[in-house]
Amino acid sequence: MPEAIRRNLIEFRDRTPRPYQAQKTKPQDSRWRHQKQALARFLEERNGVLEMATGTGKTRTAVNIMNELFERNVAKTAIVAAAGTDLLDQWYAVLAAEGRPVYRAFERYHEAQGYLNDAEGSVLLTSRTNLGAVLPRLAKRLTANGLIVCDEVHGMGAPAMVRDLPGQIKPFGWRLGLSATPEREYDADGNTFIEEEIGPTIFKFGLEKAIRRGILCEFDYLELEYEFSAVDKDAVRQAIRRYHARARMADAPPIESLYQEIARIRKLSREKLPPFAALIAERPEILERSLIFVETAEYGLEVQDTLMRAGIDYHTYYAGDDRANLGRFARGELSCLITCHRISEGIDIRSVGAIVLFASAKAQLETVQRLGRCLRVDPNDPGKRALVVDFIRTDDVGHDDVGGEASADIGRRDWFRALSAVTREE
Repeated sequence: MPEAIRRNLIEFRDRTPRPYQAQKTKPQDSRWRHQKQALARFLEERNGVLEMATGTGKTRTAVNIMNELFERNVAKTAIVAAAGTDLLDQWYAVLAAEGRPVYRAFERYHEAQGYLNDAEGSVLLTSRTNLGAVLPRLAKRLTANGLIVCDEVHGMGAPAMVRDLPGQIKPFGWRLGLSATPEREYDADGNTFIEEEIGPTIFKFGLEKAIRRGILCEFDYLELEYEFSAVDKDAVRQAIRRYHARARMADAPPIESLYQEIARIRKLSREKLPPFAALIAERPEILERSLIFVETAEYGLEVQDTLMRAGIDYHTYYAGDDRANLGRFARGELSCLITCHRISEGIDIRSVGAIVLFASAKAQLETVQRLGRCLRVDPNDPGKRALVVDFIRTDDVGHDDVGGEASADIGRRDWFRALSAVTREE
């Protein structure tokens, strides 16, 4: 037998026995009834987005939908797309437990061809960036009778996805999007792409309902006020001058570029450090099982200096850091983790008790995701009550608020205050 054919045949998995035996199910807590409601709604619509708060079981609901479609024999194959190795590894642990062949196409895994050789009855778990290489090669009959799941579906509206995937997702017979916040603020093209390729939002289960039902824990909100320094204000004035100078040119930048520059000045203000230092000097215990979100690793160094002076142990988890740190934090071996954007999405660590928001985007998407990091209930701590530490700029809001960045702090504060007042009812 030629070597190439032999290698190709190896890709096929043992397909017996059939059908897969259904796993024994435990009686479901009635607080999670929204998952069945979401499943029923999706089966009715066949495509669309489930807008469910972080920690309310988006992954479990998607897997239940997948199981239902396979058991009814209306779906012949499934593809799950997500971003980030940590999240994809988390998905694999769930999918592998269901008993179907699961192929991986992300980071060090290159199993897309194996999936294409053996797609019927199998699942492909892939990074979003690999979709463009896989979808055109999947047999049309399987696409028409296939399920595609797009986790953190707002990411599907990114410019690269809009450019590379038009018409690639819509042919799937079943199209499911998952997100706590599916809409991309200030991105009409991205939102249109998501709705046309995957579908509109067809089911909602938000943070307030989840807290009232006891699925997510209650939390306290602690706001630390600060004012811009003279250096910060001068940086804003210079940014405005640079923008107006460039605005006279033929290739004038959009006004959003100015808003983004001013937002970055706010996120990197060193004036947040003194109130934070005072807080942890008085209450160091709040950083037990905490995530500290900063805009850059360079700003994180400033935070690290503050923590070291207070004698608080910490580790970092940036893009270039050892992924083992996340595992150690999840197991309780590390107490405090400083990070940027790397664990805003999807990661399930139930013991996180506090988040500190040195950097918050004006758009609510990232804030909602980060809040979700600490609101998951912890079976080892049934009385858990989380804490959110936030920084609110209070000076010159009426006079120095280009792009609404300062008033965005106030809006976020009011939103957090209202949500922190919600109490469990079930």
